[in-house]
Amino acid sequence: MLPWFGGDRMGGWRRVPRDRTLAQWIRELEARGKLWEFYQTLEWRKLRAEVIAEFHNQCADCLAKSPAVLTRPTTVHHVLEVKGRPDLALSKYYRDVDGSLRRQLVPLCDECHNARHGRFHGAKPKPQLNDERW
Repeated sequence: MLPWFGGDRMGGWRRVPRDRTLAQWIRELEARGKLWEFYQTLEWRKLRAEVIAEFHNQCADCLAKSPAVLTRPTTVHHVLEVKGRPDLALSKYYRDVDGSLRRQLVPLCDECHNARHGRFHGAKPKPQLNDERW
């Protein structure tokens, strides 16, 4: 048996431990540099599939564009990051400071996911090699 499965396997997928809170376990994973193990759990895989199905297998941000673009999601994004709010890692919704119910998990394509995180804003402009501008 693989040590990181800890004997808590079901069909090859790791399970979220029941002997501590989800937040405690995620903090332990983060401290060990193994947060990826959370994304291998049966609970996350089921919830991920559910969220994608709720959006009819479409990227939420692409659908919100005008005109809408139909793009398959490649990930389910945590609006409030797992590292900051590990207690919400398996929650579809959260309440904001005003008490409004907000979506915590949204399906996104790679491009929209990178945009949400401010990564890869296209090609960097090449530096000008001379004074001519044509």
